[in-house]
Amino acid sequence: MSKYQNWYDQITQRGQNCETKTGHEKHHIVPKSLGGSNQKSNLTYLTPREHFICHWLLVKIYAEGEPHWKMLNALRIMRAENKNQTRYKTKITSRVYEKLKVEYASILSDKLKGENNPMYGKKWTEEQKMAHSKKIKGRVQPLEEKMKQKRAITGRIRPEFSQEWRENLSLAAAGENNGMWGKKHSEETKQKQREKATGRKQSEETVRKKAEAIRGIKREKLLCPHCGQHVAVNVFPRWHGDNCKQQA
Repeated sequence: MSKYQNWYDQITQRGQNCETKTGHEKHHIVPKSLGGSNQKSNLTYLTPREHFICHWLLVKIYAEGEPHWKMLNALRIMRAENKNQTRYKTKITSRVYEKLKVEYASILSDKLKGENNPMYGKKWTEEQKMAHSKKIKGRVQPLEEKMKQKRAITGRIRPEFSQEWRENLSLAAAGENNGMWGKKHSEETKQKQREKATGRKQSEETVRKKAEAIRGIKREKLLCPHCGQHVAVNVFPRWHGDNCKQQA
């Protein structure tokens, strides 16, 4: 018997013998997700702290396979912090929290990979696409929802993308994988884009943010063979080179 099982048994047995159930929470000794019943012999009453610790111990006891996944998920849900869940104040260090989250994400990824994914081999029908389109067409996002999204990302610093991530992203949208592969915008689409952009002005805040983002960055320049100007690479193809107005 492992030390975790021993500690778990001591806590659950003590809970079965407690005289008062006030302020205690019901706990299945053998979890229901692992086949535990609702019989009295499988129930114990624990304080919120004991309840949390027991679920943590179950993660240690069931250390492999599907049972481990279920216990890890149960602990994750217990530790969820939202307006409807405030009873568990047990401190988890950043290292422990990271370990739990990484392990949970890894197992979840494996569970939803390939044929295990509920959308594996499926595609939306045209009817489903039309129904979804009608549902969201003309919808105006409520201010409360917009502010909630803004609060969620305010102050958050995104980690720098690795070179491998960038290369994989590029390959994922290259060639036939590109959504516009072999397609061209119709004249009608071009006209709609033109009308949408005509007269549009960026706000002062947007202009300021863009200026701050590139301030101090030296851009590579190319020499235009037609007008002789050294031009930044990001605008060179549009106004110079083959598109230069001064070419012979």
